[in-house]
Amino acid sequence: MNIIETERLLLRPWKADDAAEAASLFTHASDPGIGFLCGWQPHTSVEGSMSDIRNILAVENNWALTIKGGDGAPVGSIALKPVSHYAIDPITADPQLNDKYGKYLSGNAVELGYWIGRPFWGKGYMPEALNAVLAYAFDTLHMDAVWGGHYAENVQSGRVMAKCGLNVVCETKHDYYPLIDRYYDGVFRIITAGEWHGMTR
Repeated sequence: MNIIETERLLLRPWKADDAAEAASLFTHASDPGIGFLCGWQPHTSVEGSMSDIRNILAVENNWALTIKGGDGAPVGSIALKPVSHYAIDPITADPQLNDKYGKYLSGNAVELGYWIGRPFWGKGYMPEALNAVLAYAFDTLHMDAVWGGHYAENVQSGRVMAKCGLNVVCETKHDYYPLIDRYYDGVFRIITAGEWHGMTR
């Protein structure tokens, strides 16, 4: 898996079975103001964080977000993953949306997932990381499109996506997220390869 470097960040693979890695993840992922808004339960123990690294995070195209000049500990995560049914279902249910975007729902398209610890909010780190991962998705993996979804109330995440060129495709109401046993309205966005290359040329 490629390491991605930006001006201020190093995006690297997660280290499984590393106590310091798990402790740093727990520090940030135990914040309920992050987990619930990202669709997962806040972490409750370092051992649980260690297990999540081993079983969820230490996979291809899931990067630990670290700050250059720091101690190298992860302060967040960013990933490219298969397009979720939360994005697929409302698109395929609407003939007009399906005509326009259906070709981007399978095969050569991916969906973003990301978060960063609260002490690092408002510093522009997430758009910096997201732009780098989009470049990787389009220039290295040669994806046709990248999707992004966020809860309607997670305005901050929406701003990050908009800043990086992802445009709103549809909004949904009262989606159920079983991992957290909660309902949220959703916003789904996309950027295509053509749009990305038009922005970056």
